[in-house]
Amino acid sequence: MTFDPPDVLAVLRREERLDAVVADAGSDLETFERLMDWTRHQWEPGTPNPYPPLNARIILKDIRRGFTSGFCAQYNYVLAQSMMSLGYKARYVTLIDHEVIEAWLPAEGRWICLDPLYDAMYLDDKGRPLSVLEITLRVRSGAPPAPSPGCLEGAAEMEQHAFRQFAVWLRNDHISHPINFTDIERYKVHFRFDGEPVPDGLSTSYPIDLYPGF
Repeated sequence: MTFDPPDVLAVLRREERLDAVVADAGSDLETFERLMDWTRHQWEPGTPNPYPPLNARIILKDIRRGFTSGFCAQYNYVLAQSMMSLGYKARYVTLIDHEVIEAWLPAEGRWICLDPLYDAMYLDDKGRPLSVLEITLRVRSGAPPAPSPGCLEGAAEMEQHAFRQFAVWLRNDHISHPINFTDIERYKVHFRFDGEPVPDGLSTSYPIDLYPGF
């Protein structure tokens, strides 16, 4: 699995004053929350037409000048690249009709889901943010987790629909190693539930392949 290194994203970090966005954050989790909230407030969702490249600087520039707009995927690219500019690992995850990211939480050694379109995380009964796999297992069992307090309207409804299947992206380094947009499907690993079909391409039914220590 590949990620953009901070030096490649240094201009994004400087231009968007991301150090100020996360200043005085008390933990990595609070840093993630601040970056997600900042990302969601850069524009209101719209149709990305023309579709911008997978580059946060270009996305922000083109949306701000009214050339295009963006929805869940564009929020993801901005959030993930902002996080990677600060040295965190972030990976893209495709759901059903929706896109989110997962960020590696260093102190706990695990992935957690961030949904910037709804400014949401998804929490267990103790308020612990969950990974996409954990959310999906709970949704499929009929016990979906709660969206985080203060998230935007629609998160719970989207959770019920979107988090039933997912695919994790292996390539998350689109600035240092750009790829053709039409090749993206080649770099997704679909999680396969027993007896259920998945799209052609890479797949696994073993959680440990995508979630170390699960």
